[in-house]
Amino acid sequence: MLSYAVKRIIRSMGLFVALLLGVILASTFFAGVNVGADTTARAALNQQLDRVPVDIVIDQYNKYDSYGSPATSALWASVSSEVVKVGGVIDAEVISRASWFGNMTFANYTSFRIVGLSNTSHVYRGLAVKEGASLLGTNETYVWAGSDSADKIGLNSTLVLKFTYQIWDSYRLTEHSLNVSLKVVGSVELEDTAYAIASGEWYGPPIIYQYREDQARAVVQDNLLIVSWEKTLARLLDAVPSSIPSYNNPFTAQVLVYLDRDGLINPWDIPGSLQNVRTTTARVNQEVAEYGMSAQNNLEQVLGRYEFDSMTMRVSFFIVALPVFFVAWYVGSTVSDVSYNLRRREIGLLLTKGFSNGQLFRMFLTESVLIGIVGGLVGVGLGFLLSPFFATFFGGSLGAAPVLSQAVIIMAVVFGLVISLLSTFRPSRRASRLSAIDALKEYMYVEEVKPYKQRWPWIAFILGFYKIIMFLLGIDLYGMLTRGAMPFGNIFLAIIVGIWILIDRFVLTYIGPLLFFWGFTKIFIRGSLKFQELVTRASRFLGDLGTLATRNVRRNPARAASLAFLIALIIGYSFQTVGTLASEQDYVLRRVKAEVGADISVQLTSATNASGIASAIENVSGVASATLEYSFGSTLPSQYTTVQVRAVDPAEWLTIAYYESEWFSGNDAATAFYQMGTSNQTIVLERSLARSLEKEVGDSVTLTFGNSTRQLTVVGFFGFEVSPQSYYTSPYEYGGAAFWSYVPIGFYEPLRSSLAASVRILVRLESGTSGKSVATTIRNLDKTSYVRSLAEELETYQNDLSLVGSLNIQRIGIVFSVLAASVATSLVTLVSLQERKRETSIMNARGLSFKQLVTMLLAENFAVVVFAAILGVVVGLIVVRGNVAGWNSTPSYSLVAHRMVFPPDSMILLSMCLILVFASTIVPLVLLTRRYISKTERIVRL
Repeated sequence: MLSYAVKRIIRSMGLFVALLLGVILASTFFAGVNVGADTTARAALNQQLDRVPVDIVIDQYNKYDSYGSPATSALWASVSSEVVKVGGVIDAEVISRASWFGNMTFANYTSFRIVGLSNTSHVYRGLAVKEGASLLGTNETYVWAGSDSADKIGLNSTLVLKFTYQIWDSYRLTEHSLNVSLKVVGSVELEDTAYAIASGEWYGPPIIYQYREDQARAVVQDNLLIVSWEKTLARLLDAVPSSIPSYNNPFTAQVLVYLDRDGLINPWDIPGSLQNVRTTTARVNQEVAEYGMSAQNNLEQVLGRYEFDSMTMRVSFFIVALPVFFVAWYVGSTVSDVSYNLRRREIGLLLTKGFSNGQLFRMFLTESVLIGIVGGLVGVGLGFLLSPFFATFFGGSLGAAPVLSQAVIIMAVVFGLVISLLSTFRPSRRASRLSAIDALKEYMYVEEVKPYKQRWPWIAFILGFYKIIMFLLGIDLYGMLTRGAMPFGNIFLAIIVGIWILIDRFVLTYIGPLLFFWGFTKIFIRGSLKFQELVTRASRFLGDLGTLATRNVRRNPARAASLAFLIALIIGYSFQTVGTLASEQDYVLRRVKAEVGADISVQLTSATNASGIASAIENVSGVASATLEYSFGSTLPSQYTTVQVRAVDPAEWLTIAYYESEWFSGNDAATAFYQMGTSNQTIVLERSLARSLEKEVGDSVTLTFGNSTRQLTVVGFFGFEVSPQSYYTSPYEYGGAAFWSYVPIGFYEPLRSSLAASVRILVRLESGTSGKSVATTIRNLDKTSYVRSLAEELETYQNDLSLVGSLNIQRIGIVFSVLAASVATSLVTLVSLQERKRETSIMNARGLSFKQLVTMLLAENFAVVVFAAILGVVVGLIVVRGNVAGWNSTPSYSLVAHRMVFPPDSMILLSMCLILVFASTIVPLVLLTRRYISKTERIVRL
């Protein structure tokens, strides 16, 4: 049976290639997206792990206990030696720290942090000596070049530090001190990881919409000195009396433990990895417990977060894959129907030779198994090779070299086998049940449609049409339910409606368009004469060729329905995915802009000399202009409701700050700020507050600022109205403000002394200027708390794979969907023409030219393709609109709302998709028709 199946595949290679291509298409998509998901997820995990430089930290757990005594340097060294022997631990080091605050020769009340590093510390791997000696001796120190006072500490200078502590003496605390003189032997630069280990700041990786970790570090008043632990700090540790309570000890010590991450952490088995880390931590705790110490691992939170991120990427994979998998199955079924219909003579001959129906069925399944295995293996190779290219095609990145795991290979082959069997099972069973007489007939349509099967297309159409209408109207039932906007009086009704809402949100949201396309094409193209009448009208201008094409469409509506379904689904899916991705990227970009406030925003430590600092910033190369923004609070008279107010220069703010016209109502932003510029007693009032106070433009509102009560004229509104049902997540009281109001800076000036205000400088850059370099220059200025750069935060977001990993998976899916559209359409066109090979040759022999044949065949397909393309575009746009409305229905206190956008790169990609769909219909038709005519001409010549 197996050998015969192989022979049949070789003899009928043309037919089997079509089915094989369908399986390869599905397997390539499956393997490619899996490779992309695994690679992106692993790169995201490595990225998060890189932000945790220390795996386990061992502390003396009684250091806050009044009766605990500090451990000696010998004990800390012993603990470090014992911990390295624990399985899974590759290294450990002792590190000590101390803080000193006092007078120096160059400044009053300067604080220093002294860090004692062992000779083999991991800090030295990220340390570069700028000047001076390369090794530290007794009472020698390096100065961190990023220290606030680094430029005031000279090489070979001596720093005299005094450490004080208290001990109980005759039932009273007495103060004692230790003095140490440190000679400066060099200045060093520290990489981020080295700085984190030395300072103990190994928590809190950079998070988007907040100032970055390196920005915060650059502006902290931090003077860091590095000394030898063995030669300097160990002696100081031991010099402190053992009777001192641990909390009074000026010196702290820890053992930093580094694990074998490659051996303990498996990116594809996070639960097992978590267990490995916990087990290793427990073993370390067993070793150090007898010394009064405890170990805490820093990896558990990272692994837990990665588990969630990985699951999110898998969900994105499933959502992206579902339509294409369905297309692969549908194409395979269509190809199989035609294939077995063309093999009826073979089936009849085999039956007359004694083959049973069961043997035929098993032979067909054997062919399917071989095709599935071969297609799965080829798909694995193509998916592995194409994933990196497809990820970067639309501006994304996998973040690392592609990873092909054994699990992906097995799953892809099994998937190809399943797709092959599902595609051929029913057609092969129908073909194997043919009688010998029916099988030997010249032509007989294999697929018969029974009346009861029309129920499923109607059910699918109704469910899909319902979801399309919900998308079109922008109604999100789940969002309404979570906001409490759907009260129920009957518990049974609440249960029924709740179940339906869950089905609507988590099922129909993803498969609703697919059900709509399938039901629509089955009912209105395959099962209705209306579509055939439309084709007749569309083809009327072609004369007799149009009439002939119309009759062919009427004779085989199943093929027309199949082609329409595939084209509509893929084009709709492409528009949906591209539009959703573009809208999400647009939202992130605008969200970052709104959070930063301008090209660069600078938070000042105090309002003192704010104008001078703003002038200094304007003199920085690349800065076009800058403006001050004061933020302070006010209240409603005799109420505790806080109203946030920002005072700005009306003329400057509009040209520098980032804002969107939708944020302002009553008057547009230009009009409102122009009126603010003409009178200092005006206000752009926060929208929710205006609603609660029933204020309109032109009305007066009374607010209390410190000890003063002022009446201001409303010239416009700012922000969005927030429904009372949403206030359960709001930091404000009912009737309060969700955002802030704007007043002229001239209103703030007389109240400056009585109001505590924070100051921010908004900076607009010149065109083509690097935001990163300007931000670095501004950070070196005095009295800046932190600096936020739009360019830096966008780069942080784009490089954070835990945030953009799912988007990268969707990028891969978009390109695969375009290929799926062209390949699937080509396969259906090819097998349909293969089925009509004899008919085409006869019409050519009777006088129809190549041009007439192509015109007739194009007329048959063109109306179907155009109609399906329009249907797919319309439904795809409706789905994107529905997704945007669903996002915006979720309670949020961000000014930025999602919107439906299609930037130029998205339009180019979608245009390519449409061109490929039409090309995949026309090119195979022209080539195959030319081939049939050539064969007929050769036969005639012979």
